[in-house]
Amino acid sequence: MTPTVDDPIPDLVRGLRSATAEVRSRAARSLGRLGPQARDAMPPLARALDDADAAVRESAAQALGQMGPAALPHLLAMLKHPDKYVRRNAVWAVGKLGDAGLPALPALCEALRDADPRVASGAAQSLGGLGEAGAAAVPGLTEAMRGTNIVLCRLASKALGQVGRPALPTLLTHLQHRDPFVRGEAALALGWMGAPAAAAVPGLIECLRSGPPAKPGAVAKPGPPTAEEACRLYAAQSLGRIGPPAAAALPALRQALRDPSEALRQAAEQAVRMIEPVAG
Repeated sequence: MTPTVDDPIPDLVRGLRSATAEVRSRAARSLGRLGPQARDAMPPLARALDDADAAVRESAAQALGQMGPAALPHLLAMLKHPDKYVRRNAVWAVGKLGDAGLPALPALCEALRDADPRVASGAAQSLGGLGEAGAAAVPGLTEAMRGTNIVLCRLASKALGQVGRPALPTLLTHLQHRDPFVRGEAALALGWMGAPAAAAVPGLIECLRSGPPAKPGAVAKPGPPTAEEACRLYAAQSLGRIGPPAAAALPALRQALRDPSEALRQAAEQAVRMIEPVAG
């Protein structure tokens, strides 16, 4: 670094070595606000990740996350840091890099199994942001979709939908899964793909028709939907998002208009409107 009269970076780097934690934390935050202009400060910020003070560690992690693609080597190391707040900042920052974050894909797949739910969820979001370039993440996202962390399951499903065509064969298989929760998550992911998921229409129709037939005049039970009911709801929503290529589903959707579940009736009605204008 070559200091100039107006260059605050040398003083801020010295601040990272202050005996006072608040001064160190404030210096890290100020370097972060400078963004890539302060990239020469990345080595001392990386050392600050091991500061004895938790607030300093988090401020340094946030600052490194604002340095852009040049910080990627540091972000990869941060994904393995013992402090969960450092790891959280790492997955968030990698997600902001777009395609420049592709080298982090293997590490993000590992982060899907992180003990901290927010790290794992952030990893799923970052992988989804890679789109089709993240095709190698399909196995890891599929595993995450079958877990017990509902938020992670939902974000992994969405990420698979963002990956798009490379994830299609896996999601089609999961429409046949014995667990209705997994079927529902697969249906959701396929819906996020939209028209490119047209091959899923027969499987989504089966999901929509799953469960016992509704009795005339039956009223839905109060409370949250069962996994089977949620699967049917997601199937209807996804058929609507696929749009006109899902015209074969119109009979099943019209039948769902008489279902006891108001939520399913509404989803089916909306799906019919999204499909029918071109389907006739």
